[in-house]
Amino acid sequence: MVFQRLLIPALTLGFAASTFAQTDSCTSPTAISGVGTHAFSTTAFTTSGFNGGGTCAAGASSINQDGFFQWTATAAGDYVIDTNTSGFDTKLSVHSGSACGATCLAYDDDGGIGLQSLVLVPGVTVGSTYLIQVGGYGTASGQAVLNIGLDPCSATSDDAFENNDDCSTATPLVNGTYTGLVVKKTDKDHYAFCLAAGATVTCDMLFATGSGDLDFILWDASDVNCGSGYGTTMLANGFSTTDNENLSWTNTGTSSINLVLEVNVWTGTPNNCNTYDLVIAGAGGCTGGSTGTPFCNPMNPNSTGASTTLTGSFGSGVGSGLHLEASSGPPNQFGYFLIGTASATPGIAVSQGRLCLSISGGNVFGRYNVPGGSLNSVGLFNAGGVLQNVVGTSGVTSGYDVPNTVPITGSPTIVAGSTWHFQLWHRENGGASNFSNGLSVTF
Repeated sequence: MVFQRLLIPALTLGFAASTFAQTDSCTSPTAISGVGTHAFSTTAFTTSGFNGGGTCAAGASSINQDGFFQWTATAAGDYVIDTNTSGFDTKLSVHSGSACGATCLAYDDDGGIGLQSLVLVPGVTVGSTYLIQVGGYGTASGQAVLNIGLDPCSATSDDAFENNDDCSTATPLVNGTYTGLVVKKTDKDHYAFCLAAGATVTCDMLFATGSGDLDFILWDASDVNCGSGYGTTMLANGFSTTDNENLSWTNTGTSSINLVLEVNVWTGTPNNCNTYDLVIAGAGGCTGGSTGTPFCNPMNPNSTGASTTLTGSFGSGVGSGLHLEASSGPPNQFGYFLIGTASATPGIAVSQGRLCLSISGGNVFGRYNVPGGSLNSVGLFNAGGVLQNVVGTSGVTSGYDVPNTVPITGSPTIVAGSTWHFQLWHRENGGASNFSNGLSVTF
């Protein structure tokens, strides 16, 4: 198979190789356990056509002159199983269970070094068993090596922006440099920001390819494919085989747009994680139209069966310029808006909903329910589920015009370039309470 990228050597597992007679039938796989390196030959094997079912069945059934191991884990952890240093173009599949009754978990071709294969098996428990199927691509066969070891990335700590594993949990960022970020093959990163009409955003990702090749992709946050990896509907991408990646994209529309930057470890690199620095320039400056990046979205359903929805727009001409609206709420119930210094997904369970404003690591949130002034946002949902402002702090009948002053100890102010996080608390039918989704807004 044609290999499309230049790869660097993987970390040596450091296990002594053992050579032995290995079977080519799933009915009597060779028993192995623990970590180690096992050398064997496929030249005399036949092609079984075994697939194990599951989503990787088609790949597994295509393995030429395949042999089988029955592996038992002797320690818990995340494992790397690969064919690195084999003498031909290999294919590999891993199945959960025993012998021919095992179910395919993962299949790979060329995910290791060069034309070798690599599969990650996370969350392995002591004593669990897996059927490992290994053979060749096309008509390839020869001297093979099967390596089994604990994934060194499993000991790598996540960065402070976790959990940002998909577009719905993307971490809102503003222009700046963010250092020491961590991404894994099994744990992608996503970042959200707003881009004004006519503006251009530039993103730089700084890393060493030798420690793992990274790619990044820019998405319209509303794209149903957001976070799905390289695809035709992406807005821009950084894909190369060298150190660092760069992309830029211009919003040629007439209104601001919410964007998500996806970062992942390229599946073809032998390393399973890497660290990187991220630089964002040109984002923000959004005015008019819908703005902000949702999180904890959708929120738990309220007593109407729908989820209360929070949206925002700039251009109120009051205070910070941000206007908030809440819809799909329970009629005749009251609520008020909240503001926080950071978001938290999936949040903390409170009554029927989730508080998704962070209260850890020095982060705090405040309530816009201070009587007698602009810090009061109390409203009542009408029959259509739209929160009507009842305290005169909205230029229209509904929602709330967010002031510059924040109802947090010390009375901080909202300034240009800052990012704040909003949510709505409201009473439920029956006396319980709930929340809307969250909204992160860069001013």
